[in-house]
Amino acid sequence: MKRTVNASRVAEGIVALLLALCLLWLLVTRVYLNYVTPRTLPYLYFAVVALLSISAFNLIRMFEVAHIHRYTQVLALLIPLALLTASITEKGLWSAPLIPAADAAYEGSALANEPYTMQTPAYAGRILHGYDADGQTITVAQEETYFWLTEIYNNPAPFLNYTIHTMGQVMKDPKYFSADCFSPTRKLMTCCVADLYTIGFKCQYADAQSLAEDAWVSVTGRLQMVDLEEYQELRLVVDQIEPCAAPTDPYVYSF
Repeated sequence: MKRTVNASRVAEGIVALLLALCLLWLLVTRVYLNYVTPRTLPYLYFAVVALLSISAFNLIRMFEVAHIHRYTQVLALLIPLALLTASITEKGLWSAPLIPAADAAYEGSALANEPYTMQTPAYAGRILHGYDADGQTITVAQEETYFWLTEIYNNPAPFLNYTIHTMGQVMKDPKYFSADCFSPTRKLMTCCVADLYTIGFKCQYADAQSLAEDAWVSVTGRLQMVDLEEYQELRLVVDQIEPCAAPTDPYVYSF
């Protein structure tokens, strides 16, 4: 009997293999961080192994005789593959290097200063870096942005008049900021891109309107309580602002 190729088996095997390779590329290049938090890494590797197993199972049986060819499984794999490919193409992420460049913001002697132990109840005991009590400066490491904001805004008194070094994307929406204020923001991810939340210091800067919306900037300023008409507000009074490169990791996390 002449051997014939089982088209449904081959199609399912190839699509599963393509989806597995796409996920593996996301993991190797760390592009997956544009979609989900690092905590999902084990599950994504499990998905790669499962898809490779499905691919092998079908391709090994590519000559299996079948009177009815079913393509429902192929469609179930093809839809996420197509959506993922379209998303990566839209964001221009296919050119991501296999070995991401080291992020300069994590390096340097400024982050090697004495460790700081958080006092905020939910994170009490967590160690932060970039703290210099003698020099009254805090250099906020990108991965610790959320935790420094939490610690400082929970109890700002110990940090008043400290010089803060931070970075982020310019946000100056008039719904939230007066003409002389902006925020160098980061996007906080709890689980995935569906729950992104914007965080950042409120900065006072006379030339805030000259800053381009969404531009990445490095900001140095002194933390002060500013007197307003009816209340006081914690602000970072800017001494220096410079353009900077976007960080390697697109988001910050609360864990």
